[in-house]
Amino acid sequence: MDEGNILSAGVDKLYDIKKDLIELYRYKDKNDDLIIELKKMEKNIQNLEKAAADEVQTTVKKRRSEIEEAYDKQLDKVRANIKKIKDKRDKYRNMKVSERIKEETASLREENRRLKLEIKTLFRQKNVPSFCNTGIYYALYFPRDFKDIIIILISLLLTLFVIPCGIYYYVLPEEKMVYLAALYIATVVIFGGLYLLIGNHTREKHGDTIRQARKLRHDITINTKKINSIKRSIKKDKDESSYGLEGFDEELVRLDKEMQDLSEQKKEALMTFENSTVRIISADIRKQYDEKILSLKAEYDKIKAETDKADEKIKALTLKIAGEYEPYIGKDLITPDSIDTLIHIIEAGNASNISEAVQFYRKNMG
Repeated sequence: MDEGNILSAGVDKLYDIKKDLIELYRYKDKNDDLIIELKKMEKNIQNLEKAAADEVQTTVKKRRSEIEEAYDKQLDKVRANIKKIKDKRDKYRNMKVSERIKEETASLREENRRLKLEIKTLFRQKNVPSFCNTGIYYALYFPRDFKDIIIILISLLLTLFVIPCGIYYYVLPEEKMVYLAALYIATVVIFGGLYLLIGNHTREKHGDTIRQARKLRHDITINTKKINSIKRSIKKDKDESSYGLEGFDEELVRLDKEMQDLSEQKKEALMTFENSTVRIISADIRKQYDEKILSLKAEYDKIKAETDKADEKIKALTLKIAGEYEPYIGKDLITPDSIDTLIHIIEAGNASNISEAVQFYRKNMG
């Protein structure tokens, strides 16, 4: 349309312009509502998709856990049986080891029992005090090995340090060097005197008998070392063929095989679950959601088509108004209210066409 045609037109053209504007605004409002509805439906579809995915994940995790738990319970039972059999085997082996030790050391233990009885009888016959047949007595009066030296050193430590210092620091009301010196003198006199008194009484009167007993005690010590050596040798012996453990070992082999089989079955069950069952579970759960999702998607597509149609209409009207009306009337006047004002100007007799109405508007109302 040329400039003369639109500007020279009258009220009817303004009504046409108003109609186009109202239709444009109506389509814009409709389009806005459709866009809001589309976003809402997109959210609903996403929520359903997420709910389906979450249910699949939760169900798969639960079913996988149930499979693992079922096999793990059986594996735990087998492990418990293995531990039980091993405990029984160790207990039975220890019993057999003890029996073997007892058997192989019987002669030495009997020899020690006889030697102890001989010493006891000898002391009784010679009226030797029983304390003379103690380790500490022989260490103090007839030392012969390193253990005796240790006993002597401990005795000296107690006599010359622990006892006098203990009394000096924890018993006496006050600390004076003269007290400490007196304590040392008293300790040396008392314990030294006792040592000499006991030694003189026993060694002079029963020296030969005590030395004879000393030799017998030495024989007992040698036998005891032999017994301990035999014990260590038997405990370190790796050959268990004489203990009758075959039944335990066969049962342990069977249980180990059962453990391996269960572990392999668990592995295969999980592989089958991952490769096949997961897809079946997923499809079954998805089926429950697909109908709702498809319905929403169909509705979404329908609304999307309406939105596209509204967009096309908005585009066409916008281009029409921008190309046919705005260049002549002015963009600022292309509104329903402004068009109504121009219509009123013409209908009131203040203008005979659009051009005059625009001029009147801008002169008197702009």
